Amino acid sequence: MQENIYAVISGELANARKISQEHLGKIPDIIRDSFREVNKHRERFQRMDYEIIRMDEFICITDRPVSSLHTMIMLASDFRLRTYNELKIRADLRLSIGVGPVELLKKALRESDGTAFRFAADGLEAMKRNQRLIIKTQDPTKNKEFEVECGFMDILIHDWSDEQAEALFMSLSGKNQTEISDDLHISQPAVNRRLKAAHADAIEKFILRYEALIKSD
Repeated sequence: MQENIYAVISGELANARKISQEHLGKIPDIIRDSFREVNKHRERFQRMDYEIIRMDEFICITDRPVSSLHTMIMLASDFRLRTYNELKIRADLRLSIGVGPVELLKKALRESDGTAFRFAADGLEAMKRNQRLIIKTQDPTKNKEFEVECGFMDILIHDWSDEQAEALFMSLSGKNQTEISDDLHISQPAVNRRLKAAHADAIEKFILRYEALIKSD
């Protein structure tokens, strides 16, 4: 019998020590708001169940691992913009995606366990300070490829401006440039410049490659 494969994501605020206690206390609500916004724009089968573990850490899961990277990049871009709008700081999430079976799944995610949970937790623990994304599956060959692609993704995330993150989120949510232009009250060429600066085309190629590799499991 074939195993059910999940994507489990362990996440945390990057560089939390550099953020004031006043701002840190608002991070859990911002993470929740980002999840709500992302889930609002995803089909029901693509939405993430999540739990805040402590002040700046969370865990989430989906039984449709193919859609998990797309959803997490949306989360990262929304969180970037939201922290700027609400706290006037530049903040990022560190995200570790583990793809594999979940041998023990309980209603409370923090009480669950399994291969995907361990991949996600171990990945987050192993991440270097400047890393923002890591992916681990049961296939070492795929992991090597993801290591390279996530390295490039780290660079792109670091370089996003808040305006670029906003335009990228809207693009990933399914809006075309005309719709984004109308929503942001800026010209379509301005939207195009923001998406180019955010390297939206490269990110979409990465998402498609990830989906193809995960589908082949």
